[in-house]
Amino acid sequence: MAEDAALPPVSILTVAADGLFFVRLLVERVRATVGARDYEIIVVDRGSRDGTREWVRAQPDTRLLTHRVWPWHRGHRHGEAAEYGVRKARHERIVLLDSDAHPLDPDWLVHSADRLDDHTRLAGAIFRSPHRGNPHGWYVHPHFMAFRKSDLGGLVVLRKIRGDDTDTGEEATIRVLEAGKGITVHEMAFCPDFDVGHPRVPTVAGGVFHAWYTSRLLHNEAEVIRETEGQVSRARYLEPLRARLRAAYPEIAG
Repeated sequence: MAEDAALPPVSILTVAADGLFFVRLLVERVRATVGARDYEIIVVDRGSRDGTREWVRAQPDTRLLTHRVWPWHRGHRHGEAAEYGVRKARHERIVLLDSDAHPLDPDWLVHSADRLDDHTRLAGAIFRSPHRGNPHGWYVHPHFMAFRKSDLGGLVVLRKIRGDDTDTGEEATIRVLEAGKGITVHEMAFCPDFDVGHPRVPTVAGGVFHAWYTSRLLHNEAEVIRETEGQVSRARYLEPLRARLRAAYPEIAG
């Protein structure tokens, strides 16, 4: 316990738009894996109407932040909402998680946030994609990304400042590499424990599970069905996945 207490404190941040089931799972799994270190959980809410706000407000270790300019229907504002949450964080080490992600491995922070130092300025799950604005062909995906609060606006930018030429958070990888700084990356692998029939999702990287698609299924299911040729829908993916997660965590996800 003394060794855990010496570990650096962390602010764990997520952006939510409904999806109470997954937000609760994230919070409870953070509690189960964070150890004795000092921490806080920040939920930046983008207009949830399913009880997410009320549940978060009732949690002693979780702070709810809201802002009227980030409703779900206002396009890609996820990165701006995340930056707002980072600015409000109490601790220097930030871990950004998607609201449908949660830690599996008790050492997930040891291998991410605790790796940050004067040279290593970014850590998390690596995602490979040939976006036009990124010459490297890969980046640390913002569903699981650790960085320093003091780097926000410099080495770390979360919003999509290049439009669709880069993804949310991709600018951070570009800037860190251009500055000659280091990045700790964890490969994403298919997570067979929660296999619901899709060949690529859900995934696990660095001890963190990510469901993928859940927010978009809640708000724009038709678009997801078109993109995935019917493989991902509420009936074929989201509900079976919830059932698997409930079975794995009956004490917190019933």
